Amino acid sequence: MQEMQASKVAQAFLDGLEYPISKAGLIDASRVAKLGSTIEDALGKLPDRDYEDGEDVTQALNAAN
Repeated sequence: MQEMQASKVAQAFLDGLEYPISKAGLIDASRVAKLGSTIEDALGKLPDRDYEDGEDVTQALNAAN
């Protein structure tokens, strides 16, 4: 159940961003949204590039794990 809740929060976060967005922009937005260090650490592992949309971020996060 917590995993579903986390997924909804993550999706809402990604949907609320303005794209394209850089890796630094993603990290800054996660800090402002107070998503926590786990999310910030995951975003920190992403390649340093611009992301076109939420799906692009999700794919990069999946590939980084």
